[in-house]
Amino acid sequence: MSNTLDTLHRLIEHGYTNQMVHNYTQDQILEGDSQVTIAGEEMTNFGSCSYLGLEHEETLKQGVIDAVTRYGTQFSSSRTYLSLGLYQELEMNLEAIFRKPVIVSASTTLGHLATLPVIVGENDAVILDMQAHSSMQMTAQQLKAKRITTSVIRHNCMESLEKKIKLLSNKHDKVWYLADGVYSMYGDKAAFEEIEKLLNRYKKFHLYIDDAHGMGWEGENGMGVVRHHMAHHDKMVLAVSLNKSFGTAGGCIVFPNEMMARKVRNCGATYIFCGPIQPPMLGAACASARLHLSDELPERQKYLKELIAYTNQRLKELSLPQYLEADTPIFFIPVGLPDPTMSVIKKMKDDGFYMNSASFPAVPIKKGGVRFMVNSRLTKEDINQMLMRLQVNYLKTLNEIGSSCEEVSKVFGISEFSISIEETSPIQEGRVETLNTRLFHSIHEIKKESWNQYFKGNGNLDYDNITLLEETFTNQALPENNWDFHYFVVTDNQGEVVLKTFYTSAISKEDMFSPKHVSEKVEAERVMDPYYLTSQNILTGTLITKGSQVYLNQSHKDWKQALKLLVEQMQSSLQDKGATKMMLRDFFGEKIDQELEDVMMELGLVRYQLLNNYVVTDLNWKTTDDFLGQLGQKYRYNVRKEILRYEHMFSLSYDRPESEEELLHLYELYIKVFERALDLNVFQLPFDYFKAMCQNPNYDIIKMYLKPEQAGTEFPQLVGVMFSYVNEDLYNAMIVGLDYAYVRSHNTYKQILYQTLLRAKQLGCHTLDLAYTAELEKKKLGATAQEVYAYVQAADHYNFSVLESMN
Repeated sequence: MSNTLDTLHRLIEHGYTNQMVHNYTQDQILEGDSQVTIAGEEMTNFGSCSYLGLEHEETLKQGVIDAVTRYGTQFSSSRTYLSLGLYQELEMNLEAIFRKPVIVSASTTLGHLATLPVIVGENDAVILDMQAHSSMQMTAQQLKAKRITTSVIRHNCMESLEKKIKLLSNKHDKVWYLADGVYSMYGDKAAFEEIEKLLNRYKKFHLYIDDAHGMGWEGENGMGVVRHHMAHHDKMVLAVSLNKSFGTAGGCIVFPNEMMARKVRNCGATYIFCGPIQPPMLGAACASARLHLSDELPERQKYLKELIAYTNQRLKELSLPQYLEADTPIFFIPVGLPDPTMSVIKKMKDDGFYMNSASFPAVPIKKGGVRFMVNSRLTKEDINQMLMRLQVNYLKTLNEIGSSCEEVSKVFGISEFSISIEETSPIQEGRVETLNTRLFHSIHEIKKESWNQYFKGNGNLDYDNITLLEETFTNQALPENNWDFHYFVVTDNQGEVVLKTFYTSAISKEDMFSPKHVSEKVEAERVMDPYYLTSQNILTGTLITKGSQVYLNQSHKDWKQALKLLVEQMQSSLQDKGATKMMLRDFFGEKIDQELEDVMMELGLVRYQLLNNYVVTDLNWKTTDDFLGQLGQKYRYNVRKEILRYEHMFSLSYDRPESEEELLHLYELYIKVFERALDLNVFQLPFDYFKAMCQNPNYDIIKMYLKPEQAGTEFPQLVGVMFSYVNEDLYNAMIVGLDYAYVRSHNTYKQILYQTLLRAKQLGCHTLDLAYTAELEKKKLGATAQEVYAYVQAADHYNFSVLESMN
């Protein structure tokens, strides 16, 4: 989660720098929401969710004046004890609109927080639509804290919903589905017909639906999109907003019966402990409710629907794409990465039109777009002028970034479209390229010395090991052990290498870096489905290589362009392979500067902190006492007590296995560790890889035996093994195997780490890389932590949402 927050913070800061967010109006008077002044410029406002424009209605204003005159600016009391009388009037009128019991809340979010923890029982389960509003996602975290089973389904996927209902109904009293009536990013609606069928088909299935964006402008008396499309089912709870179309403040929860409403009124935490809607806005809400019950509303609704239909018609005529077309006032025009999305919006601001972006984390970072709303304060001419400029600015931006309508169609999975207008000049043909790229599909196509010039002494990335990996991880029986290798080189016109790397396409576990308790839940599912929550990924290096996987010459004037070419090449492979995620790794914290950060952000890559790597950089000591002298007092004590005290009990061998039977024994020790190693959850490595390691002279193998007199056996007892790779003077500890019968009694894991340290020194290495996890045990041996980062771009957020629901 911290990775997501850090990325969101950087994106918002970037938007703030470009005056895209945290703006303020400068108007002394707002007579209508359609015109606002920002940074000295008057703009037509397409960012308002006040769909009926009621905030400027005289009756609502008079409601505010009358209420504040009669009751003052606030009524400061918990509603459990005392409410202003206006609440009775408001709730009575809202019950007339919905014809069901209601409770008014200070906001829709506070309504969720009051209601869901009360109506969802201890043995209930909750299913979230992955596009459900953030306020419900937040409330779901409260339910998870109470150990309520929570899961996520793909947006509007009724097949997945029904499967979940069947599965969860066996164990739970009720199964609640949390969804929106109108979704705030794309403007599409819930699958009302299918949901109603499921409510009737499954006794335990219940619906909690948020119609904040649907109330007011649709339905009889403005009861909203949900109630317009389906009756209020006796297993449905409806949440609505008194902001947005209703034109005032607060929220409202509509219940199927009075008994449920009374329980929430009595037990809902935010009703008891949060402040009420204050008199001025209560007065406005009462006035709005009276308007909704009057004959005036249908005409207002009709006019807005005409504007919505007109907008959809003009979008088609101008060939502007929509991600999902719906007859709602919310429109989403797909663009792509954050920077081009902001570029379109900035151009529109310059032309006098204010609109929003839909961006990460609400949508995947590469699937952002322009989001605008229409409301009754606008005219058809306002909309037409805006869309005419949007068409020009949209195509201009695509041309500027070297994208196209075809590319947008491919990224978003929408129908092909084409925009052609005279005002937008095409990309210049025959432009001079300053960089050249070459793509190879085997290490054998590259000269050894050419590769090692950049990767010798760098992790385990030298030519010999990559050759071994390429030959091993092809033509394997299991799909997770079949990797596609790609080698990518960028040079300038003088032949200087600007960027050099390789990347692989491989199946990986989505929970690779998840907390252990999450992976335990996922692995339970994989008993029946081995490939549950796995996906094809494109990543620099491989799943078992270490080191700086990308050589990038940041002193070269064109390094940013070189990095962009790599990303484009990896995106091409991502689309060819149907992969869901790409990852550039590993970047070490001390080498990341702000310029690199900014470029990655512009390319739509989110920084993600991986597990820390642990290295020992000082192997120059001569004696054990010298080594201990380098450690702090506490660690010296630990090493003596936990490692040196037992050292005499073990014997070591560095010989390679003499038979396949012996190698199989070593492999079995690895499997024992693998089965417990959920801190870094990966697929089991194939036996062929261990065969290859034993045949390669650069791999070093430490076999650790418990002496016969210690093991109580006739022969030494094999209790541990460490497979390591030596790359010049760098000793890479890679794979450990242990007999867990001796791990606690003889501290065998700590012992083999220590013996790995001694072996690295014995071979004359200057640095020992102890890899990831087991932080404390490695620090005791003098290892220091390296922060390691990857830059990630996900095609969609579904798997991430599922893992978050398990956390």
